[in-house]
Amino acid sequence: MPGRARRAPLSGPTAATARFIAHGPALPHPLFEPKSIVLFTGSQDAPEQQTPQARALLAHMAAQPFKGQVTPLDIHTTGTLADLAQARADLAIIALPEDEILPALELAGRIKVKAAVVLSAGIPQAKALEMHRVAKQHGMWLLGPNSQGFQRPMLQLNASSAGELATQGQLALVSQSGALTASILDWARQNRVGFSNVIALGAHTQVGLAGVLDYLANDRHTQGIVVYMEGIANARRFTSALRAAANSKPVVVLKAGRKQDGNVAAQTHSGAIVGSDEVFDAVLRRAGAVRVRSFVELFSAAKCLASRYRPVGKRLGIITNGGGPGVLAADYVNELELQLGALSDESQRTWPRSCPRRRRWSI
Repeated sequence: MPGRARRAPLSGPTAATARFIAHGPALPHPLFEPKSIVLFTGSQDAPEQQTPQARALLAHMAAQPFKGQVTPLDIHTTGTLADLAQARADLAIIALPEDEILPALELAGRIKVKAAVVLSAGIPQAKALEMHRVAKQHGMWLLGPNSQGFQRPMLQLNASSAGELATQGQLALVSQSGALTASILDWARQNRVGFSNVIALGAHTQVGLAGVLDYLANDRHTQGIVVYMEGIANARRFTSALRAAANSKPVVVLKAGRKQDGNVAAQTHSGAIVGSDEVFDAVLRRAGAVRVRSFVELFSAAKCLASRYRPVGKRLGIITNGGGPGVLAADYVNELELQLGALSDESQRTWPRSCPRRRRWSI
């Protein structure tokens, strides 16, 4: 109606916060923000009997000790609940052989641990569902099994087997592939890109992609999110979480399984539902997330998000030392539905005369 004031957009809580208000704790803070930890890594007197994940975890934590309290615990520990209560913690990190993981989860539940991460590989779905049941019974958040864990650099917490602790920054990385997580971390160290969180989900994890996005949307230390994904288990839950995250900060997504063969491979690797690529594109557009198609584009996006600067508007400037590359770049600007920025006459007159070549049509 004429003269009617436009309604300002809502700036209230995100979808995750609304669920928290309505239904109680909905975000896995104890998992990613622990103040105390219990470690289940097997006997340190017999390292040859430890899993590769346990040896990697202990090496990383020895190199950069966690800022909070760390208590080693054995599944064969005996004593009353009062005795065990001394080991009560926010997070249990479990890196044990397959047949010892369930007893470790049970013990963690008995001492009222609030969250657990299981560093493992090759756990079948039936066993994974049993671990989910135990975690749910004790009210624990569970990252895993078949996860490479996570890193929280600001806490000096490397609860992972993915490599050395990342440099602290404001970019969050979420990946459904442990190997690609390690590759991205290697690239980030060489390019001085830091992270607020690095989360390698893996297959059959209880805390999935949607729950992690909910958490990161509300994490004040995260200013941008980069996601590598292969598929989802709950489309509605994922869409809601993605929209909430993209509404509060930039989200860049690289999704595998776009074609038939990749689709089959992704289901074999992560056990996730891949679905139609066209539908996924539509979901990303509606949520406000940005999709990239290759690791080159993902790395470029990560460097941009790790910078303190953000682009404003659709105009793009080009700096070139040759005409041909400038023309090619100008063509690509139009393909991206951007606008080529041009210097004003005044700016061109004051452009440094020491510049050997000046392109008056763009910079």
